Amino acid sequence: GESDRHRRNECGCAARNKELKRELKADRLSDHRYMANLFRLALHCAAHNLLVQLRGVVADPPAWSVSGTSESNVYDPAISEPQALPEPARHRWFSRRRRKDPLGEGHACTWQTRLIKVAAEVQVSARRILVRISGTWPHLPHYEQVSEAVLSLASVRSG
Repeated sequence: GESDRHRRNECGCAARNKELKRELKADRLSDHRYMANLFRLALHCAAHNLLVQLRGVVADPPAWSVSGTSESNVYDPAISEPQALPEPARHRWFSRRRRKDPLGEGHACTWQTRLIKVAAEVQVSARRILVRISGTWPHLPHYEQVSEAVLSLASVRSG
């Protein structure tokens, strides 16, 4: 009911605040000036909001099953969300989700290692910026998935 939804929302907010503090290092405000620390915190919050929005755009969760086999896609209308599954099935579903969709609910460090910390060659000209990434880079499909999602989102908003 309403109290369950409120509790889940509070837990989600607490998890996001913890993520902002621990993974994005938003608690590292070491300047002695207030405005400098405020600006740094605003940048951390902007980065966190960008991460949350990108997760929502690229999320591709697998169909979840209640039967216990990872191959079946049985939907039980009595169970409305994976968190309501019994423990072994819930654990299997979330493990499968992490394997299939590592960016959808991935931690900030997952996004950093798969998309941000990338060896690339950047060429800047008067007309464009070209980023060359190795074709054998193991996380190239993730990069392409995020790029396509962002481009399709930009075309929907501009059109």
